[in-house]
Amino acid sequence: MVDLKNRKLRWWKIILGGSGGQGIVTIGKVLAYAGAESRLNVSFLPAYGAEMRGGYVYSMISFSTGELVSPVISRADYGVFMNETSLQMLKQYLKEDAWILWNSSLINPEKERRTRSIGIPASELAEKLGDVRVANMIMLGGLIKILVNGEFPAKEKNVESGIKEIIKEDKLSLNRRALLEGKRIVEQVMNNARTEV
Repeated sequence: MVDLKNRKLRWWKIILGGSGGQGIVTIGKVLAYAGAESRLNVSFLPAYGAEMRGGYVYSMISFSTGELVSPVISRADYGVFMNETSLQMLKQYLKEDAWILWNSSLINPEKERRTRSIGIPASELAEKLGDVRVANMIMLGGLIKILVNGEFPAKEKNVESGIKEIIKEDKLSLNRRALLEGKRIVEQVMNNARTEV
């Protein structure tokens, strides 16, 4: 039985959303691998629309220092959204103070004005890197930066192991560059926010 009153237990709950072909399941797999390597308990629940490519895709991923009761998330701490539809469909599952990362290449910035919200032009940056398919890794890099700042036990070396496990070898270099790009943007936004305070 899980002791929910044990204050030493920690949970990190993440919702990832997009459409088929945007790499939502890949982000989830990399995170799950990184969490397991960090000795966290991990639950990963992907869901697909009937059409697959072009249809909706979302993943719920939970990490805990204790036992996990269910793979279903009702109140997430973090949300990563690749398109407008996924944001509108899934934002109801976010806590009030949840961090949101959204692909500002495809999502109108007027829609999200939370304090803990960062828009990343992931699709545009991915095209500049040479392959729009690495937009998901740009978003993952940003998420990892936020997670590590939030005392998430999995570190960048664990994410690197997850990438090596999930991504084909000939695509590793490009995916690593995309990851660093996302991290750089979130770091820049966070530094600017500190400067303004």
